[in-house]
Amino acid sequence: MILINASKSIDLFLEKLASDIREANDGDDFIAVDTEFIRENLETPLLCLVQIATSNTVFIIDPVKVDLSFLKPIFEDEKLLKVFHACSQDIEILGIYGINVTNLYDTQLYEMLLSTSDRISYQDIVKKYLDKTLDKNCSTSNWLNRPLSKKQLLYSEEDVLHLRDVYKEQLASLKKINRHNWLRDEMSAFCEKNAPSTPPSDDKKAQLFNQLSEWRSNKAIEYNVDVQSIARNSLLNDICRKGVSFVRSMRNSRWMMSNTRKEFLKFAEQLTENMEIVKKPPVRNLSVYLLRVILEIKSVESNISPSIIATTSELEKLSDGNYDVKCLHGWRMEIFGNYALSFLRGELSMSIKDSKVVLE
Repeated sequence: MILINASKSIDLFLEKLASDIREANDGDDFIAVDTEFIRENLETPLLCLVQIATSNTVFIIDPVKVDLSFLKPIFEDEKLLKVFHACSQDIEILGIYGINVTNLYDTQLYEMLLSTSDRISYQDIVKKYLDKTLDKNCSTSNWLNRPLSKKQLLYSEEDVLHLRDVYKEQLASLKKINRHNWLRDEMSAFCEKNAPSTPPSDDKKAQLFNQLSEWRSNKAIEYNVDVQSIARNSLLNDICRKGVSFVRSMRNSRWMMSNTRKEFLKFAEQLTENMEIVKKPPVRNLSVYLLRVILEIKSVESNISPSIIATTSELEKLSDGNYDVKCLHGWRMEIFGNYALSFLRGELSMSIKDSKVVLE
Protein backbone atom coordinates (compact mmCIF):
# COMPACT_ATOMS: atom_id res chain seq x y z
CA MET A 1 0.00 0.00 0.00
CA ILE A 2 1.26 3.46 -0.91
CA LEU A 3 -0.33 6.49 0.74
CA ILE A 4 -0.42 9.59 -1.46
CA ASN A 5 -0.88 12.45 0.99
CA ALA A 6 1.69 15.05 -0.09
CA SER A 7 2.52 16.77 -3.37
CA LYS A 8 5.97 15.16 -3.44
CA SER A 9 4.40 11.68 -3.57
CA ILE A 10 2.36 12.41 -6.72
CA ASP A 11 5.31 11.79 -9.05
CA LEU A 12 5.92 8.45 -7.34
CA PHE A 13 2.28 7.52 -7.89
CA LEU A 14 2.34 8.44 -11.58
CA GLU A 15 5.58 6.56 -12.23
CA LYS A 16 4.53 3.44 -10.33
CA LEU A 17 1.03 3.38 -11.86
CA ALA A 18 2.42 3.64 -15.40
CA SER A 19 5.00 0.94 -14.66
CA ASP A 20 2.41 -1.45 -13.17
CA ILE A 21 0.07 -1.07 -16.14
CA ARG A 22 2.89 -1.39 -18.68
CA GLU A 23 4.26 -4.55 -17.07
CA ALA A 24 0.91 -6.20 -16.26
CA ASN A 25 0.04 -9.55 -17.79
CA ASP A 26 -2.68 -9.69 -20.42
CA GLY A 27 -6.03 -9.12 -18.70
CA ASP A 28 -4.40 -7.52 -15.65
CA ASP A 29 -3.79 -4.10 -17.21
CA PHE A 30 -6.75 -2.40 -15.56
CA ILE A 31 -7.31 -0.48 -12.34
CA ALA A 32 -9.88 -1.09 -9.62
CA VAL A 33 -11.30 2.08 -8.07
CA ASP A 34 -13.24 2.91 -4.93
CA THR A 35 -13.88 6.08 -2.96
CA GLU A 36 -14.74 7.04 0.59
CA PHE A 37 -16.86 10.14 1.02
CA ILE A 38 -19.21 11.98 3.34
CA ARG A 39 -22.48 13.41 2.06
CA GLU A 40 -24.75 13.50 5.11
CA ASN A 41 -25.85 17.07 5.99
CA LEU A 42 -23.58 18.55 3.31
CA GLU A 43 -24.55 20.69 0.34
CA THR A 44 -21.95 18.93 -1.79
CA PRO A 45 -20.51 15.47 -1.03
CA LEU A 46 -16.99 15.63 0.36
CA LEU A 47 -14.46 13.20 -1.09
CA CYS A 48 -12.21 11.77 1.63
CA LEU A 49 -10.24 9.02 -0.12
CA VAL A 50 -9.64 7.61 -3.60
CA GLN A 51 -8.35 4.03 -3.72
CA ILE A 52 -6.74 2.65 -6.88
CA ALA A 53 -5.38 -0.88 -7.26
CA THR A 54 -3.18 -2.23 -10.04
CA SER A 55 -2.00 -5.83 -10.27
CA ASN A 56 0.94 -4.96 -7.99
CA THR A 57 0.05 -1.93 -5.91
CA VAL A 58 -2.74 -0.30 -3.94
CA PHE A 59 -2.64 3.49 -3.82
CA ILE A 60 -4.58 5.36 -1.13
CA ILE A 61 -4.95 8.96 -2.30
CA ASP A 62 -5.90 11.61 0.23
CA PRO A 63 -7.94 14.49 -1.31
CA VAL A 64 -7.74 16.35 1.99
CA LYS A 65 -3.98 16.64 1.53
CA VAL A 66 -3.45 16.80 -2.25
CA ASP A 67 -5.08 18.41 -5.29
CA LEU A 68 -6.64 15.65 -7.39
CA SER A 69 -6.08 17.27 -10.78
CA PHE A 70 -3.29 14.77 -11.50
CA LEU A 71 -5.94 12.04 -11.69
CA LYS A 72 -7.81 13.62 -14.63
CA PRO A 73 -5.66 12.12 -17.44
CA ILE A 74 -5.89 8.68 -15.81
CA PHE A 75 -9.66 8.59 -15.43
CA GLU A 76 -10.20 10.19 -18.84
CA ASP A 77 -7.87 7.74 -20.60
CA GLU A 78 -10.24 5.82 -22.90
CA LYS A 79 -7.78 2.92 -23.27
CA LEU A 80 -7.46 2.24 -19.55
CA LEU A 81 -10.27 0.18 -18.00
CA LYS A 82 -11.54 1.33 -14.60
CA VAL A 83 -13.45 -1.23 -12.53
CA PHE A 84 -15.95 -0.03 -9.92
CA HIS A 85 -18.70 -1.58 -7.85
CA ALA A 86 -21.93 0.47 -7.85
CA CYS A 87 -20.16 3.30 -9.60
CA SER A 88 -22.90 5.94 -9.85
CA GLN A 89 -22.02 7.82 -6.65
CA ASP A 90 -18.29 7.44 -7.23
CA ILE A 91 -18.36 9.03 -10.68
CA GLU A 92 -20.82 11.68 -9.49
CA ILE A 93 -18.44 12.76 -6.72
CA LEU A 94 -15.35 12.54 -8.93
CA GLY A 95 -17.23 14.75 -11.38
CA ILE A 96 -17.76 17.38 -8.69
CA TYR A 97 -13.96 17.45 -8.36
CA GLY A 98 -13.60 17.97 -12.13
CA ILE A 99 -12.70 14.35 -12.95
CA ASN A 100 -14.65 12.62 -15.71
CA VAL A 101 -14.55 8.85 -16.02
CA THR A 102 -14.34 6.94 -19.29
CA ASN A 103 -14.07 3.22 -20.15
CA LEU A 104 -15.54 1.87 -16.94
CA TYR A 105 -16.94 -1.46 -15.78
CA ASP A 106 -19.41 -1.84 -12.93
CA THR A 107 -19.44 -5.24 -11.21
CA GLN A 108 -22.85 -4.52 -9.66
CA LEU A 109 -24.42 -3.82 -13.03
CA TYR A 110 -22.85 -6.78 -14.79
CA GLU A 111 -23.95 -9.07 -11.97
CA MET A 112 -27.50 -8.37 -13.12
CA LEU A 113 -26.65 -10.41 -16.22
CA LEU A 114 -25.74 -13.38 -14.05
CA SER A 115 -28.65 -13.48 -11.61
CA THR A 116 -32.15 -12.13 -11.07
CA SER A 117 -30.97 -10.00 -8.14
CA ASP A 118 -31.32 -6.27 -8.70
CA ARG A 119 -28.53 -4.51 -6.78
CA ILE A 120 -26.10 -6.91 -5.16
CA SER A 121 -24.00 -5.42 -2.36
CA TYR A 122 -20.23 -5.41 -2.39
CA GLN A 123 -20.13 -7.74 0.63
CA ASP A 124 -22.40 -10.23 -1.12
CA ILE A 125 -20.52 -10.19 -4.40
CA VAL A 126 -17.21 -10.77 -2.63
CA LYS A 127 -18.77 -13.65 -0.73
CA LYS A 128 -20.18 -15.15 -3.92
CA TYR A 129 -16.99 -15.07 -6.00
CA LEU A 130 -14.22 -15.18 -3.41
CA ASP A 131 -15.97 -16.85 -0.45
CA LYS A 132 -14.71 -14.10 1.85
CA THR A 133 -16.68 -12.29 4.54
CA LEU A 134 -15.83 -8.61 4.74
CA ASP A 135 -15.63 -6.61 7.93
CA LYS A 136 -17.61 -3.44 7.14
CA ASN A 137 -17.25 -1.82 10.57
CA CYS A 138 -15.28 1.04 9.08
CA SER A 139 -17.83 1.89 6.40
CA THR A 140 -19.45 4.55 8.62
CA SER A 141 -16.30 5.76 10.33
CA ASN A 142 -15.21 9.40 10.18
CA TRP A 143 -13.14 9.51 7.00
CA LEU A 144 -12.18 13.13 7.64
CA ASN A 145 -10.14 12.28 10.72
CA ARG A 146 -6.41 12.70 10.16
CA PRO A 147 -4.26 10.78 10.55
CA LEU A 148 -6.30 7.85 9.26
CA SER A 149 -6.21 4.83 11.51
CA LYS A 150 -4.49 1.62 10.48
CA LYS A 151 -7.87 -0.10 10.47
CA GLN A 152 -9.30 2.51 8.09
CA LEU A 153 -6.37 2.15 5.73
CA LEU A 154 -6.62 -1.65 5.70
CA TYR A 155 -10.35 -1.42 5.09
CA SER A 156 -9.92 0.93 2.13
CA GLU A 157 -7.12 -1.25 0.72
CA GLU A 158 -9.19 -4.42 1.00
CA ASP A 159 -12.06 -2.98 -1.01
CA VAL A 160 -10.07 -2.44 -4.20
CA LEU A 161 -7.95 -5.58 -3.81
CA HIS A 162 -11.03 -7.80 -3.74
CA LEU A 163 -12.65 -5.78 -6.51
CA ARG A 164 -9.90 -6.81 -8.92
CA ASP A 165 -10.46 -10.48 -8.17
CA VAL A 166 -14.25 -10.17 -8.33
CA TYR A 167 -13.99 -8.55 -11.76
CA LYS A 168 -11.84 -11.36 -13.15
CA GLU A 169 -14.09 -14.08 -11.74
CA GLN A 170 -17.21 -12.33 -12.95
CA LEU A 171 -15.77 -11.71 -16.40
CA ALA A 172 -14.92 -15.41 -16.74
CA SER A 173 -18.52 -16.31 -15.83
CA LEU A 174 -19.89 -13.83 -18.36
CA LYS A 175 -17.61 -15.13 -21.11
CA LYS A 176 -18.78 -18.69 -20.53
CA ILE A 177 -22.31 -17.68 -21.50
CA ASN A 178 -21.19 -15.04 -24.01
CA ARG A 179 -22.67 -12.07 -22.14
CA HIS A 180 -19.47 -10.12 -21.45
CA ASN A 181 -20.13 -7.57 -24.21
CA TRP A 182 -23.85 -7.08 -23.63
CA LEU A 183 -23.54 -3.84 -21.66
CA ARG A 184 -20.40 -2.38 -23.19
CA ASP A 185 -22.25 0.32 -25.13
CA GLU A 186 -24.33 1.26 -22.09
CA MET A 187 -21.62 1.85 -19.51
CA SER A 188 -21.04 5.37 -20.81
CA ALA A 189 -24.48 6.26 -19.39
CA PHE A 190 -22.95 6.15 -15.90
CA CYS A 191 -20.72 9.08 -16.85
CA GLU A 192 -23.54 11.42 -17.90
CA LYS A 193 -23.53 13.24 -14.57
CA ASN A 194 -19.97 14.34 -15.26
CA ALA A 195 -20.51 15.39 -18.85
CA PRO A 196 -21.69 18.90 -19.72
CA SER A 197 -25.47 18.96 -19.63
CA THR A 198 -27.19 19.65 -22.96
CA PRO A 199 -30.06 22.15 -23.07
CA PRO A 200 -33.57 20.84 -23.74
CA SER A 201 -34.57 20.68 -27.39
CA ASP A 202 -37.71 22.79 -26.89
CA ASP A 203 -36.87 26.45 -27.75
CA LYS A 204 -38.61 27.97 -24.73
CA LYS A 205 -37.05 25.49 -22.32
CA ALA A 206 -33.65 25.86 -23.97
CA GLN A 207 -33.84 29.61 -23.42
CA LEU A 208 -34.68 29.02 -19.77
CA PHE A 209 -31.80 26.56 -19.42
CA ASN A 210 -29.36 29.08 -20.88
CA GLN A 211 -30.55 31.85 -18.55
CA LEU A 212 -30.17 29.60 -15.51
CA SER A 213 -26.73 28.47 -16.70
CA GLU A 214 -25.56 32.04 -17.19
CA TRP A 215 -26.71 33.04 -13.69
CA ARG A 216 -25.00 29.97 -12.23
CA SER A 217 -21.73 30.69 -14.06
CA ASN A 218 -21.62 34.27 -12.80
CA LYS A 219 -22.15 33.12 -9.21
CA ALA A 220 -19.48 30.45 -9.56
CA ILE A 221 -16.99 33.14 -10.57
CA GLU A 222 -18.11 35.38 -7.72
CA TYR A 223 -17.66 32.64 -5.09
CA ASN A 224 -14.69 30.98 -6.83
CA VAL A 225 -16.34 27.55 -6.88
CA ASP A 226 -17.29 24.96 -9.48
CA VAL A 227 -20.61 25.63 -11.23
CA GLN A 228 -21.90 22.24 -10.03
CA SER A 229 -21.61 23.50 -6.47
CA ILE A 230 -24.05 26.31 -7.22
CA ALA A 231 -26.66 24.03 -8.82
CA ARG A 232 -26.33 20.62 -10.43
CA ASN A 233 -26.88 20.15 -14.18
CA SER A 234 -29.66 17.68 -13.47
CA LEU A 235 -31.43 20.29 -11.33
CA LEU A 236 -31.40 22.82 -14.18
CA ASN A 237 -32.90 20.27 -16.54
CA ASP A 238 -35.57 19.37 -13.96
CA ILE A 239 -36.54 23.03 -13.60
CA CYS A 240 -36.88 23.33 -17.37
CA ARG A 241 -39.08 20.24 -17.52
CA LYS A 242 -41.25 20.75 -14.44
CA GLY A 243 -41.58 24.50 -14.04
CA VAL A 244 -42.45 26.77 -11.15
CA SER A 245 -44.11 24.20 -8.87
CA PHE A 246 -40.88 22.19 -8.87
CA VAL A 247 -38.83 25.30 -8.05
CA ARG A 248 -41.07 26.03 -5.06
CA SER A 249 -40.57 22.51 -3.77
CA MET A 250 -36.77 22.85 -3.74
CA ARG A 251 -36.35 25.10 -0.71
CA ASN A 252 -34.15 22.56 1.11
CA SER A 253 -32.42 20.92 -1.84
CA ARG A 254 -28.92 19.65 -1.14
CA TRP A 255 -27.99 20.14 -4.81
CA MET A 256 -27.51 23.88 -4.32
CA MET A 257 -24.91 25.83 -2.41
CA SER A 258 -26.46 27.23 0.76
CA ASN A 259 -25.01 30.74 0.19
CA THR A 260 -26.83 31.12 -3.12
CA ARG A 261 -29.85 28.81 -2.72
CA LYS A 262 -32.42 31.48 -1.82
CA GLU A 263 -31.23 33.86 -4.53
CA PHE A 264 -31.10 31.13 -7.16
CA LEU A 265 -34.59 29.85 -6.38
CA LYS A 266 -36.02 33.38 -6.48
CA PHE A 267 -34.43 33.92 -9.89
CA ALA A 268 -35.62 30.54 -11.17
CA GLU A 269 -39.14 31.14 -9.85
CA GLN A 270 -39.38 34.45 -11.69
CA LEU A 271 -38.29 32.79 -14.94
CA THR A 272 -40.64 29.83 -14.65
CA GLU A 273 -43.81 31.54 -13.37
CA ASN A 274 -45.13 32.10 -16.89
CA MET A 275 -43.93 28.79 -18.21
CA GLU A 276 -46.76 26.35 -18.79
CA ILE A 277 -46.02 22.73 -17.96
CA VAL A 278 -48.83 20.53 -19.16
CA LYS A 279 -49.02 17.28 -17.25
CA LYS A 280 -51.02 14.39 -18.60
CA PRO A 281 -53.21 12.70 -16.02
CA PRO A 282 -52.03 9.17 -15.26
CA VAL A 283 -53.86 6.47 -17.20
CA ARG A 284 -54.07 2.98 -15.78
CA ASN A 285 -53.04 0.62 -18.54
CA LEU A 286 -53.55 -3.02 -17.60
CA SER A 287 -51.37 -4.26 -20.45
CA VAL A 288 -48.37 -2.84 -18.57
CA TYR A 289 -49.06 -5.24 -15.69
CA LEU A 290 -49.25 -8.18 -18.09
CA LEU A 291 -46.02 -7.12 -19.80
CA ARG A 292 -44.42 -7.04 -16.35
CA VAL A 293 -45.55 -10.65 -15.79
CA ILE A 294 -43.93 -11.68 -19.09
CA LEU A 295 -40.79 -9.81 -18.06
CA GLU A 296 -40.61 -11.65 -14.73
CA ILE A 297 -41.05 -15.01 -16.47
CA LYS A 298 -38.29 -14.33 -18.99
CA SER A 299 -36.06 -12.92 -16.24
CA VAL A 300 -36.23 -16.18 -14.30
CA GLU A 301 -35.75 -18.30 -17.42
CA SER A 302 -32.64 -16.37 -18.51
CA ASN A 303 -31.34 -15.74 -14.96
CA ILE A 304 -31.06 -12.00 -15.59
CA SER A 305 -32.36 -9.18 -13.41
CA PRO A 306 -35.67 -7.88 -14.84
CA SER A 307 -34.71 -4.26 -14.27
CA ILE A 308 -31.80 -4.50 -16.67
CA ILE A 309 -33.94 -6.14 -19.37
CA ALA A 310 -36.69 -3.51 -19.40
CA THR A 311 -37.81 -0.59 -17.23
CA THR A 312 -41.36 0.29 -16.26
CA SER A 313 -41.11 3.35 -18.50
CA GLU A 314 -40.27 1.11 -21.47
CA LEU A 315 -43.21 -1.17 -20.71
CA GLU A 316 -45.51 1.84 -20.64
CA LYS A 317 -44.20 3.03 -24.00
CA LEU A 318 -44.63 -0.43 -25.49
CA SER A 319 -48.23 -0.63 -24.30
CA ASP A 320 -48.88 2.76 -25.93
CA GLY A 321 -47.46 1.57 -29.26
CA ASN A 322 -44.10 3.33 -28.96
CA TYR A 323 -41.47 0.83 -30.06
CA ASP A 324 -38.47 3.12 -29.73
CA VAL A 325 -37.26 1.36 -26.59
CA LYS A 326 -34.05 -0.39 -25.61
CA CYS A 327 -35.72 -3.70 -24.83
CA LEU A 328 -36.51 -4.18 -28.54
CA HIS A 329 -32.83 -4.24 -29.52
CA GLY A 330 -29.92 -6.64 -29.26
CA TRP A 331 -29.94 -9.36 -26.64
CA ARG A 332 -32.96 -7.85 -24.90
CA MET A 333 -35.05 -8.43 -28.02
CA GLU A 334 -34.21 -12.13 -28.00
CA ILE A 335 -34.84 -12.58 -24.28
CA PHE A 336 -37.94 -10.42 -23.87
CA GLY A 337 -38.77 -8.11 -26.77
CA ASN A 338 -40.07 -10.76 -29.17
CA TYR A 339 -42.42 -12.11 -26.50
CA ALA A 340 -43.67 -8.63 -25.63
CA LEU A 341 -44.47 -7.86 -29.27
CA SER A 342 -46.19 -11.23 -29.72
CA PHE A 343 -48.34 -10.47 -26.67
CA LEU A 344 -49.27 -7.00 -27.96
CA ARG A 345 -50.21 -8.50 -31.33
CA GLY A 346 -52.48 -11.01 -29.63
CA GLU A 347 -50.27 -13.94 -30.60
CA LEU A 348 -49.20 -14.84 -27.05
CA SER A 349 -51.41 -15.95 -24.19
CA MET A 350 -50.93 -16.82 -20.55
CA SER A 351 -52.29 -19.72 -18.58
CA ILE A 352 -51.77 -21.45 -15.24
CA LYS A 353 -50.18 -24.90 -15.19
CA ASP A 354 -49.03 -26.61 -12.02
CA SER A 355 -49.55 -23.33 -10.11
CA LYS A 356 -47.21 -21.46 -12.49
CA VAL A 357 -47.89 -18.84 -15.13
CA VAL A 358 -46.82 -20.11 -18.55
CA LEU A 359 -46.72 -18.46 -21.95
CA GLU A 360 -48.37 -20.10 -24.96
